[in-house]
Amino acid sequence: MKISSLSPSPTPPSFTLLPNEIVVNCLARISRLYYPTLSIVSKTFHSLVSSTELYAARSHLGITEQCVYVCLWDTSYESLQWFTLWINPNKTLPDSTTKKRKKKKKTTRQLLAPIKSSNFPSISRSTIVVGYEIYVIGGPIEHEPSSAVQVLDCRSHTWRNAPSMNVARKNPSACVYDGKIYILGGVRMEDESWAEVFDIKTQTWERLTDPATEILKCSSIYRIAESQGKIHFRYYSGYPLRSFAYDPKQGKWECCKGPVMLLESECVMDGVGYLWTDTRLLSYDLQSTGGYWRGVKGLDSLGAKYMRNGGSTDNTTKLVSCGGKLYLIWEGYMNHNPNNRKKIWFAEIAVEKPNGDEVWGNVEWVDVVRSVPTSCDLLHCLVVSV
Repeated sequence: MKISSLSPSPTPPSFTLLPNEIVVNCLARISRLYYPTLSIVSKTFHSLVSSTELYAARSHLGITEQCVYVCLWDTSYESLQWFTLWINPNKTLPDSTTKKRKKKKKTTRQLLAPIKSSNFPSISRSTIVVGYEIYVIGGPIEHEPSSAVQVLDCRSHTWRNAPSMNVARKNPSACVYDGKIYILGGVRMEDESWAEVFDIKTQTWERLTDPATEILKCSSIYRIAESQGKIHFRYYSGYPLRSFAYDPKQGKWECCKGPVMLLESECVMDGVGYLWTDTRLLSYDLQSTGGYWRGVKGLDSLGAKYMRNGGSTDNTTKLVSCGGKLYLIWEGYMNHNPNNRKKIWFAEIAVEKPNGDEVWGNVEWVDVVRSVPTSCDLLHCLVVSV
């Protein structure tokens, strides 16, 4: 009896067999949260998700989204690593050193995915977001000030050198306004230029007139922000904190009368300033006069979880606004951790005003997004529109 040979099953159609412009158009419509996962599917996808063609297509379609970038500093090796938040494909936490147990594996919705590191040795706390780029400004580099500036392109995750500042600085304060980056402080000597400005379009630096001696003696600026066309900043000098401003149009420095509530806020969303303190999220209506900080309702369970998982004034905590939501990020190091590791926690919070002035919050998700050695510090958390 003759046995007929079985014909091989047809090869399933491949997405990459489509014309390149169609593939790019499809990828452009997918959230960037999925790009780290797509980049490991194939070499083609890895190349496409960081290509100029993809972001040109997103721009043509009018697609931009706010993305979270985090920088961790390993103090043991004096090294930096940047990450971006992404959708977790297999729902398990990487870098876990816990022993295998019979219980269900820990799952997490989103993770911090590492991006290409720079050989820039600066561990400066001075960063600023301009469009789709992150500027890392000055030193310290090996504990010394530096005039160097490096820029991360958050589309392709590539680094480039920007023109150096006129003066070497260590952890200066930075603020962007009207196409220019204003740099204040970070100098060691009072006779050095205390402030300068970088024109983003012409890529040139210009020194600013020095302020009064009272400001020149400022050792640490607490917070800096632009408001009503002026660069406001506050620095530590006993109590209460004092506020000053620089007027770019007049080229003058001035002392601010009364508190500048914008400088109290860690982040601003829809005209409301937000601040995380101890175990509470506070809000302040920046449009009101004579207002006060109010506790955001509905977040008692988040405050309790924050404390149970290592949140404290001794561990770094950051608050940012992204895509109409608030993100609370903190280091969760516990002294009794047998693996000598700590966890980076994220909480996504939706806020609303159902009854007028009272702000309510709802935790949409809270989870561990990375497990790291205890020598790692949470240095930066920034939001970039890409």
